[in-house]
Amino acid sequence: MRLCSYVVKNDKGLAPNPFWGYCTLALCTPNHMGIKAEKGDWFVGNSSVAKGNKLIFAMQVEEILSFYQYYNDPRFKRKKPDKNGTWRRQCGDNMYFKDKRGKWKQHPSQFHNTPKDRKKDLKNPFVYISKRFYYFGEHAGSLPGRYGELILKRQGCKCSHDTEIVNGFLKWLQKKYKPGIYGKPQDILGEHCFGAKF
Repeated sequence: MRLCSYVVKNDKGLAPNPFWGYCTLALCTPNHMGIKAEKGDWFVGNSSVAKGNKLIFAMQVEEILSFYQYYNDPRFKRKKPDKNGTWRRQCGDNMYFKDKRGKWKQHPSQFHNTPKDRKKDLKNPFVYISKRFYYFGEHAGSLPGRYGELILKRQGCKCSHDTEIVNGFLKWLQKKYKPGIYGKPQDILGEHCFGAKF
């Protein structure tokens, strides 16, 4: 079991996407960097230095699907983006599928519309999925000092942490909180979610 930590540069509900009963990571730093997480591994995302290095979310990987499988799985239908829907639907991360010729296509979305974004997303087209997650968003808080090394202060993803610290953090997290959503995304009113319906 590994714990991989990284900075959530923009917390808009897209990456991670904690809605509709599942927390999913599909379009984010771990994917772009080719982190090969396995079932049982954990992801921890914190805010930037400018935003206080607060804990935005933690999730344990329970399932891994390809983008193709994800798009065609009825469980994740509501995670397909709807540009005219509520802010949760606008920020859907289930946006890549293959056409009849086997070429990747993108579901209409307000996010990741540039060739550069698509190239990054499709480099490692896999989705990490969890029902065992803790999403704090706008209510992100600081970790106790003894777990400070788990907080990343720069872009990238770190998967090598002291085992005792990781185990202590997970015990603390699961004792203090029940899995679930504790707040809206910090940046929900950002440039991409204009006109969001609440």
